[in-house]
Parts: sequence; structure tokens; C-alpha cells
Amino acid sequence: MYKLKENEGQLVMAKKLKEFQRMLQSEGVDAFLVTNLTNIYYFTEFLSRSYAFLIVFPENTSKILVPELEYEEAKEKIRGYEVNKIERNIELLEMIKQILETNNIKKLGFEESSMTVKLFLDISMKLDFLKLEEGAKLIDNLRLMKTAAEIEKIKRACRIADKGMECAIENIEEGKLEIEIAAEIEYKMRKEGSESTPFDTIVASGYRSAFPHGVSSNKEIEKGEFIILDLGAKYRGYCSDMTRTVVLGPVSKKQADIYDIVLKVEQKSINLCEIGRNTSAIEEKSREIFRENRLNEYFVHSLGHGVGLDVHEGPYLALKSKDILLKDSVFTIEPGIYIPNFGGIRIEDMICLSQNGPEILTKSKYDINI
Repeated sequence: MYKLKENEGQLVMAKKLKEFQRMLQSEGVDAFLVTNLTNIYYFTEFLSRSYAFLIVFPENTSKILVPELEYEEAKEKIRGYEVNKIERNIELLEMIKQILETNNIKKLGFEESSMTVKLFLDISMKLDFLKLEEGAKLIDNLRLMKTAAEIEKIKRACRIADKGMECAIENIEEGKLEIEIAAEIEYKMRKEGSESTPFDTIVASGYRSAFPHGVSSNKEIEKGEFIILDLGAKYRGYCSDMTRTVVLGPVSKKQADIYDIVLKVEQKSINLCEIGRNTSAIEEKSREIFRENRLNEYFVHSLGHGVGLDVHEGPYLALKSKDILLKDSVFTIEPGIYIPNFGGIRIEDMICLSQNGPEILTKSKYDINI
């Protein structure tokens, strides 16, 4: 099991903060108000279960505001920031105003994708000394390239997911309910160290395997059906995401042929991943193979997405995406074919892109027959 060296966590946090402060200086922003709880965790390794606000200054000590019931925990965990308690008898806007005025802030960056409408209206209408600047993309871009410590946490989450997949295969039996198998998967991953699941575990069999987001149900497993197993673990805040498709008992020729095509697309797409490549070009190549086999109409989602603190984040591997693959980015490759009244096949792996090329982080076998 990977363990951070003494003080390594604090050094990583300090490096992330310093890089963000450099970005703020480059953008001419006096301060930045972080409202997305995941982004606050990214900078502080403190995860609020209710609400919190991080005010980052390009040069001065940054401040975090937390509710009273989380104040003591925040003081214990957070280093390098001034921790402030949000008093129940003091209006939040007044606290923010005092901090901004004291630091002579004129231009405030904010996360337009996560700030509440009420807070946005309060700040924009009542703090008339401020100019607001949309800046969610700044943090998104910072999170694209993972640090060595982040990659190790993701690898640990992937190893746990592999254990969950192994458990799934072992527990698939005729007549067993999808939700029973999902429960055993999640129990196994918890025992292996998963903090939670980043999404609802999917066990979708038979006609339900043709539902790309078909959550686990009370349907019984039957022989000869496709069974999609889509699962993920979470370790130290970082996620994993993987999918395998299997058949219990005999596999028909049509099932095997389509499965082989999906696996071929997945493996060829992984081999196309290199630093600087446009993600849209990779999906286009994957669709060429599906078109050649008259299956493209059944590929109804994008080829992949980034994974980190969120199970869906940049980069996005999609036809309309303008993202490019960067060194130390982590993402999925997950082609799928979903044919109504026949079934679905999805094969998904986690990829870390290094200077040496793509590394597959999820190690579960690709055997269709169990």
C-alpha cells in the first residue's frame, strides 16, 4: 500500500497552491473565491460535509471559512491556511466583505459552475467595490496534470476496483439478483480500503445491459446473457472507474463477434493515446472501426473522460471536445455497443499517460466467458 512520506502531503498542497497563485497573478486577479468542495479538498485535503469557502490570495496567506460544527476538525487537518469559523450569528456575506476589504481586493475570481445563485447575487449586487471574474477553468486546468502522489492514490483506487471485479466474477450465479452482486462488490472494496463508491455500482444483465447507465436492479442473472459490471473505488479522495462485460455459460457467435470488436476498439484507442494528441481524433478513430462493422449507431456515448477527485473530469475524449492529452493525465477509455433487445458490451480501463506512453492502471482480465 502506498503511503505518503512524512510531510509529503503538506509539500504537495503547498506546490498546488503556489502554482494557482502564480496563475492568479498572471490573470491579474487580486483574490479567488473557491466554493466547489472538491476543489477546496484539492488545495487543503479537508473535505467539508456541508459547506466551506476558500479565499486564495496571490501573495498573502489564504483563508478558509468553515461552519462551526467543522471548525475543530478543520484546524486539526489544514496547514498553510488561516482557518476561520463561520459564526451562526454573523452573516456570511459580511465575513467575506471584511476579508476582501481588509486585503484591498478589487478583482475577485470565482467558480461560476459551483457558486450558488444567491451568493453570486449578494456579492455582485452588495459588494459594489468588486469586479467579478469567471475562473473555474483555471482550477480545472490545474487538476488535469496529476502529481506523483495523486497518481499513486489513483493506482491504489484501481487496485481496489480490481479486487471488486474479481469478487463480482466469483459471485455471479444463475438466479442471483443484480443488487446482490453489487452489494458483494461494494463490501469487498470497502474491506480493501475504499472510502466509498464514486458512483452507483452497475450490474446490468440481459436486456438491461443495453442501458448504458442501467443501475443494479432486482433482475435475476440468467445464463447466456451479457452482464455489464461497472464499478469504482475511492481512496484518499481519488476515484477509479472500470467496466467488464461477461456471459455466464455459453457465448453465442454474435455475442463473441461484437465483444471482440469492442475489445479491439478499446485496445487500439489506448495505443493512440499520446501526449499532445487531440482527444476528438482518438474517438473519431474508434468510430471508424465501428462504422466498418455497421455498429457506430449503437455507440451512444463518448470514448472516455478524466478521473481524479471526481469520477468525471477533464480531459474529455469526445468528438466535440477540444481537449488535448497532457503528460500525467489520467482518464478512461470505454467504448460500448448497446443493441436494444439484444444486449450491451462495454469495456473500460483507466489510463495514466506518461512520457513513456499510456499505462493501463486497471488489471482485470478481459475474459467474456465465466
